[in-house]
Amino acid sequence: MQPPHHIRIGTPGKPKVVFGHGWGRSHRDFIPVAEALAPSIDAYLFDLPGHGKSERPEDAWGTVEYAEYMARYIVGDLGISKCVWVGHSFGGRLGLRLGVQSPGMLDHLVIVAGAGVPRDVTTKERWKRKWNGRKFQKLKAQAKTEDDLIALEKKFGSPDYVMSRETGMRDIFVATISEDQSADLPRIPTETTLIYGSADTETPPEIGKKIAALVPNSTYVECPHYDHISILDRGRHQIALAIKEAVTVPGEVA
Repeated sequence: MQPPHHIRIGTPGKPKVVFGHGWGRSHRDFIPVAEALAPSIDAYLFDLPGHGKSERPEDAWGTVEYAEYMARYIVGDLGISKCVWVGHSFGGRLGLRLGVQSPGMLDHLVIVAGAGVPRDVTTKERWKRKWNGRKFQKLKAQAKTEDDLIALEKKFGSPDYVMSRETGMRDIFVATISEDQSADLPRIPTETTLIYGSADTETPPEIGKKIAALVPNSTYVECPHYDHISILDRGRHQIALAIKEAVTVPGEVA
């Protein structure tokens, strides 16, 4: 597999900040934040393996394998011994895994709308999911063409699930989406900032609050009205503030 595609924005010699995007997205999500902070950081914006311009892994990686690979590449190939990791959604899952597996390379974690722990599901919701699952499997067995199957997936599946077929990443999507990192999160020693949007239905505030309760040295920030994607745009100033605070030396003016 070729090295992951990335671009570099900022000032060499300044604190290193590494950005990891969400599922099905690319390094472009973080360009506005990196450009705004360019005078004060040295930013590396990645297309994670299987996304953007980066090749997908040969095997069905979970976040454990993604974290091992990214840590090895960042430290070993790029020579970055310490950095701030900023991750959105899937990149947040990966950041939390790095916090457990490779804390020595991290100065700070900024997790934006990250998942990694299960949502609370009511009995009604649980039965609805079970019913829809059975209905989907029954209709799937009756599907005569691939177009029929795709139509069913669009009706019953999430946008990311549907996209994972189109991008050839279904196996990796299924492997990562089902992970529960709850038992590992208390082992993260790194100072962590958690940023969530109050209108996010994909990784709602309850997820961020659960993670905050499990990560010992964490701060939870909730942004009113922002959803899973608008938090990257309308909420970019909050992300930038968290990064500035992470890279500013105590006593130094930000």
